[in-house]
Amino acid sequence: MNNEENNNGTTDEPELMGRTIAPLGQILEAHPILEGEPGERKYRVHFYGYDSAYLLRLFDESSLAAKRAEFEALYRMQSISVHCSRPISLGRWESDGLYFQLLSYIEGENAVAALPTAPKPQQLRVGIQAGEELRRIGGYEEAEELTSWSVRYRNRVEQKFRRIEASSGLPACVQAIVDKVKDNLTLVDERPSAFLHGRFLPSNLIVKGGRLAGVVGFGHFDWGDPVYEFASLGLCGRSLSPVFCTGQILGYHGGQEPDEEFWALYSFYAACGALSLLVEALDQGAASLDSVIVLMERLVDDHDHFSQNRPSWFGRL
Repeated sequence: MNNEENNNGTTDEPELMGRTIAPLGQILEAHPILEGEPGERKYRVHFYGYDSAYLLRLFDESSLAAKRAEFEALYRMQSISVHCSRPISLGRWESDGLYFQLLSYIEGENAVAALPTAPKPQQLRVGIQAGEELRRIGGYEEAEELTSWSVRYRNRVEQKFRRIEASSGLPACVQAIVDKVKDNLTLVDERPSAFLHGRFLPSNLIVKGGRLAGVVGFGHFDWGDPVYEFASLGLCGRSLSPVFCTGQILGYHGGQEPDEEFWALYSFYAACGALSLLVEALDQGAASLDSVIVLMERLVDDHDHFSQNRPSWFGRL
């Protein structure tokens, strides 16, 4: 199975047969991966003389800078022993004005598919392993000169405020979350800036044999507060498995419950994440908005209307 998106096809792509990519040589088999970024073609490929599968991406020149940055980010992750795809080759395709990126392929299925049917001990183990990987990812020291995280993040939040304030008829949970963010915005001041995966979601965690096989989806990496990576737990992850979410937090903190500083930051970033989803939904229409409101109401309930920073689901195994 495909490790990054569902592989719904097994038909070989004749146009790829015999193509050569250094240093591996000629392509023996290529199976399309039908989901992915717009304008990107992805394949699970095999080469003559190699047993392992590889991930081949084809894209146009407009995506080259982003793909090169992702390729370099994967090199960084290799240097700190993160379990992720190994970057192999990046260059211009032989025709069609395309470029390619070749990575090692992580066998398994993403956690969205794997966790719902897994017993709770496995959900907890995968969560702990995810937290350990996330700690390694955030351990890569900043190597780029950027505006401070505080300035960048405040700008993002202010943009969300303006969009939401221009809307009317929103339920009370929205105002509760807006108030939570406004009242705690100073938390981002003086926060460290480390390497961020950017979308550390269950859909980007590959599970095989009841264990975490690797992390994919580094195309949206950034630099910022490591706690920001947990923002999605109270929204996406909590819907999938609170046990997994508990494990991720414990794994990140060496098996110990985190201190109040973490919980304050976590609840703040979770609220900010909810506002991000709301802004997207406001642009997409009523159906998207209804589903986001449900998530926002549950987030408010999980934190007892934000009288508590620690969510009620944490530790319920």
